[in-house]
Amino acid sequence: MRVLAHDTVIISTATYVEAQETVRTLRASGMERDSLAVVGAGLVLAERPGGPSTAALTARSSTAGLGIGLLAAVFVTLVADTSLTGLVVVLWGAVYGVIVGALAGLFRGLFRNRPDADATEIVPVRYEVRCAAADASVARRLIGIDQPTPTRKAA
Repeated sequence: MRVLAHDTVIISTATYVEAQETVRTLRASGMERDSLAVVGAGLVLAERPGGPSTAALTARSSTAGLGIGLLAAVFVTLVADTSLTGLVVVLWGAVYGVIVGALAGLFRGLFRNRPDADATEIVPVRYEVRCAAADASVARRLIGIDQPTPTRKAA
């Protein structure tokens, strides 16, 4: 197996999606997957966006639980032989679904919004598509870049 040093920057993009599109273009043109790498560069400390509140997660999950409970109850009424009427089984399915869904949402919200959770994260400012120096000129030509980008040595 050949180990390549991805030390030459082919292109620098603002988003990961743009970098992935460049890699897809290069792969479609015949470059090997192992010869390309997407690297996050210019790392900065950023505030993590706040998620939904615990109450909102609980409500959303209880609604989803209601739907799942109703589906399970309808299935039970169709295939199981019970002494209860179909309406009672559907009502119990709805009740259990709401309870289980609400508990799942509550615990998820409590875990996600805990006070000791990090409010910051390290994110890249830009994404670089890199390859080995031997393949750099071919890669630039394939994506239509004429001037060479400065070479960076990977740390």
